[in-house]
Amino acid sequence: MDGRVLAVVGAKGGVGKTTTSLNLAAALAEDGRAVAVVEADLAMANAVDFLDIRVNGGRTLHDVLAGGAGVTDATYPAPGGFDVVPSGVTLDGFVDSDLDRFPAAMDALKARYDAVLVDTAAGVSSETVVPMSGADASVLVSTPRVASIRDADKTITVAERADAPVGGVVLTKSGTGRSPPADRIASFLDTELLGHVPHDESIPKAQDAGQPAVSYRPHSDAADAYREVAAALRKRPDMLGMTVTTNAGGFRFGDGDDGTDAFADGGEGGHGGRDGRDDGFTNPFG
Repeated sequence: MDGRVLAVVGAKGGVGKTTTSLNLAAALAEDGRAVAVVEADLAMANAVDFLDIRVNGGRTLHDVLAGGAGVTDATYPAPGGFDVVPSGVTLDGFVDSDLDRFPAAMDALKARYDAVLVDTAAGVSSETVVPMSGADASVLVSTPRVASIRDADKTITVAERADAPVGGVVLTKSGTGRSPPADRIASFLDTELLGHVPHDESIPKAQDAGQPAVSYRPHSDAADAYREVAAALRKRPDMLGMTVTTNAGGFRFGDGDDGTDAFADGGEGGHGGRDGRDDGFTNPFG
């Protein structure tokens, strides 16, 4: 198996990268994919707060990056049909982590999973750039607020320099306030709108229950929105590759809903490059 690695990125904290990583993993797993989430926020781990998993004294990504465990030893089944590699929560574990070991861990996961979602840290540092540089592509997460969009624009440049170009944006907490329409924001960022997730009380309730909203409240607005994001990614061979094998006989990444191959138009997608962006784009905030 040669799985794909997607970095879930966003320079600003609190925009919903972890929530998006977990719910997108659950949505992608619904059609039989083997999916894993890697919590690459080594200093401010919170995935274990959102999931009902039992790590206790078990291995975490801290141990993997310190050379004390293999990544399979730090992998746990999560509610929602996917696996998770949680980061540790101790300061000593953070200090002992060596990011030079991160690429080897990703290679091991790619051999076992169809899709690996890397939940990256906020900001721009080695903790963000190293995990991003090992990804095939990036999924940008942002709220529609001005400060978040400004940071999102910077994140696109960082992702491209890390050779993990942004293939699209997911807007969270949309539909609140007086922000511009989601498609206008995506146009400003010069990337595809993969979907927008409305403010939904199912999200915090699902977190309290230790599950992704996709599995906890499968018919909620948030769950539907994350399934739409997953559907958008399935049409993108540049993001998820082309094929995997399942017990049901396999399925194709990149197939459109009408059965046509997304490669028919050349398979090109995603962000067109900051240097090539039209300087005439109008700021969506006026």
